[in-house]
This record gives sequence, C-alpha cells and structure tokens, in this order.
Amino acid sequence: MARKLVPFSLLPLLFLLTLAGCGYYNPNMLPDEELGAQVRLYVPVWPNSTNELNLESNIRNAISDWLMQAKRITLAGSQTEADYVLNGTVASVSYPGLSYDVTDTAKTLKAVLTVNYTIKEVATGRTIWQMNGYSLEETYNLGGSTAQTDSNKRQALQTLTDKLGEQIYIRLFRVLSKQQRRGGLPKTPPATTTAPTIAPAPANTTIR
Repeated sequence: MARKLVPFSLLPLLFLLTLAGCGYYNPNMLPDEELGAQVRLYVPVWPNSTNELNLESNIRNAISDWLMQAKRITLAGSQTEADYVLNGTVASVSYPGLSYDVTDTAKTLKAVLTVNYTIKEVATGRTIWQMNGYSLEETYNLGGSTAQTDSNKRQALQTLTDKLGEQIYIRLFRVLSKQQRRGGLPKTPPATTTAPTIAPAPANTTIR
C-alpha cells in the first residue's frame, strides 16, 4: 500500500497543532480581548543562596527578556510603580551524577536549579500565586579538562535560567488571566463606535 505524504506547506500547521496538543501555547498569539489590560510588573534581584556567582542576575535578566515579549506586561522600575511584584529566592543548585563508566566515574552530570517565587499584588499585599521548591534540570557532559567541564556546566546553567524565564512567563500570564476572570483586573474594553450627534431641529417661527 502506497504511503500518502503530507504536503510540505502543511508542515508548519501540523507543528503548531502538535504544540497545542502538548499544552504549550504562546500568550501573545491570543486576541487582544483575551490578553486583558496592561499590567505593570516589578522583578527585583532575588536573594541567591547558592555559591554560583551572578546566578541571581542571570535569572532576573532571563525573566525580563521573556516578559518583554508580552504585549500586556510592562516592566516597572520599582515596586512603587508596579501593580504586581515577582519576588523569589534562588534556593539551590546541585550537580548529581547521571551516568557512570565501568570504574564508577561519572561521565554525565545534570544541573538541578531550584527556586521559590511569589506574585504579589502591590495595592493589597495579597499573594496571588506562590511556588515553592520549583526545580528544573539540564544534563551536561564531563569534558576532557576541568575548563571544558566548567564551560559545559555554565552552558547548562544558562539553559536552565532561560527555561525558568519561559516557564514563569507562561505561568504569570495564566495567573493574571485568572485574576481578570475573577474581577481583579479590568478586561480590555471592546471597540465602540460613537454615534454621530444630531443637532435638534430649530423651533418653528411664526411670522405675523
């Protein structure tokens, strides 16, 4: 039985449908009325409990890079200028072995990044979302030298910070969407058409 080939022009559509089936979506592809109103968000530098220097700055930069893609989120310069604050802590980074050779020497490691974060409403101080012990992991290989292994580890950490920024970007949109449905955020008003003003007809004048 001859196989039917999918036309090349349909491949992008199939790819998008596959992503949708996996639960992934890009909030910016939604219509404006579903995106909601503009929100000002402040992202401070999180306290870093690990020994990885500048990890807290890299995480903040990754989160900011993703949030700047959002149509309805504006990054605020301070908490006083914001509607919401995304606070967090860098809880831990570990590098457990993943695979070993016959001499029980690790060949592949994985970097595990764990953070805690909350989203608070500035006006009320209310926490609208909290995530404790959120972990992401990325594998990397031991190099032929210490320098190569360190380079592989740094690349793994960079990948982790980018993944974290993406996940927070998606989760934040969902949380703010729930707030909007509950009445916490104003919905984007639909476009309205103003009817033209018709001047009243002048009163009849009787000439005597």
